[in-house]
Amino acid sequence: MLTKLLFLFLFPLIVFSQIETSIKLKVAMMQNCVKKGVEGETLFWQTKGKITYSIVNYTDEQNPIFKDLFINQYRELLQIYKKMIVSEYEKDTALYVQTLIRQEDDFRKLLTVAQLQKYSEKLTFFKKNNPQANDSYSSLFFSDELLNEYKTKFDYKK
Repeated sequence: MLTKLLFLFLFPLIVFSQIETSIKLKVAMMQNCVKKGVEGETLFWQTKGKITYSIVNYTDEQNPIFKDLFINQYRELLQIYKKMIVSEYEKDTALYVQTLIRQEDDFRKLLTVAQLQKYSEKLTFFKKNNPQANDSYSSLFFSDELLNEYKTKFDYKK
């Protein structure tokens, strides 16, 4: 009984810790891109493109679609990021996170069923078996579990 109570108490703290860590990783990735100036946009879309291509193996038709998606994601995030860093208002941070969630959903909608399955399986594998790779992927993407946790914590509604 005590073990169950302890688990029920600690579980929300563990989940929050995972979210907090991944937010820090996502902001650090954006920070790294911003420091590169105009090259930051290229770094962002190429990194996202190469990583996801290695998992889901885009078709020739999908390549330009994902390139455009990732460029547009960077441009959108950049504006919110700049405001968030200066203002330090909670609502600006919430907007940044809400945008990350929506962008993940937008990306997933463009994948085929088989690609989405590969993507989900790979991110789950890293979470369970390779913490270092999981951190790298978490700086740009969401595992199914983490995406659901974000949507719940940030009361995301599309």
